[in-house]
Amino acid sequence: MKKIAIVILNYKLKDLTLNCINSVLKSSYKNLQTIVVDNNSEDNLEVAISKINDVIFIQSGSNLGFTGGYNLGIKKALDLNSDYIFILNPDTTIQKNTIEELFKKAEKYDVAIVSPKIYFSDSRTIWYAGGKFDKANVLGSHIGVDQKDFGQFDQDSETDFATGAAMLVKKDVFDGIGLFDERYFMYYEDSDFCFRAKKAGFKIMYVYSGVVYHLNAQSTGLGSPIQDYYITRNRMLFASKFLNLRTQFALVREAFKNSSNRVRRKALTDFLLSKFGKGTI
Repeated sequence: MKKIAIVILNYKLKDLTLNCINSVLKSSYKNLQTIVVDNNSEDNLEVAISKINDVIFIQSGSNLGFTGGYNLGIKKALDLNSDYIFILNPDTTIQKNTIEELFKKAEKYDVAIVSPKIYFSDSRTIWYAGGKFDKANVLGSHIGVDQKDFGQFDQDSETDFATGAAMLVKKDVFDGIGLFDERYFMYYEDSDFCFRAKKAGFKIMYVYSGVVYHLNAQSTGLGSPIQDYYITRNRMLFASKFLNLRTQFALVREAFKNSSNRVRRKALTDFLLSKFGKGTI
């Protein structure tokens, strides 16, 4: 039985993180290693985890963002010779068969990255049933978002990107393209990772039979200035790495038009000065 490591990153979401861990521990797939990284939350999560068997705790010592925190956990998982790594947000819970279903489909279709059907919280309202990436506007969108699930997305399919909220990744991908680009800190890092994976010849698939429940944007706040800053800055970073000059220019021009907005002005300034990683907002 192949070894799967689950990597969960906590940043001031102790109770949600513990709920996530508990759902993982009920998994029907048994050759698992759970790794929890904490981005210096100072919430005594380590004490709570010390009472749970077979969970590895890593304290980062500072807020390394999504990219730096998950990279710490991924490195540990690779050191443990894991065959697959399941990247999972702390504000999620999984069904008993989720990991088993994702693993079976990854093996069946011989794909390197798979992402499950994701619902909002405990509802049957879809958050993710595959993803489309619009390169012209540098925007990713979730298929089926906000729709009630009547089985309309109950077919496995190749997809443009897997969401960083929940993705099962074969170790070969990390061996081939490396880890998350830490310049993003958070937002667009999953699109970047999947874009690099596809360029390297790896396939990405949405798997409907694996189900995850997700509380969206718990760490940063949906529509918050922090979210606005990183999305604005990181769209330009993504374009500068992968897309043509026309698209890059259009994004910078758009940012200039929005420069009356303090947050977006700061995002533009930091991009032009190559101030990446943790933002200065």
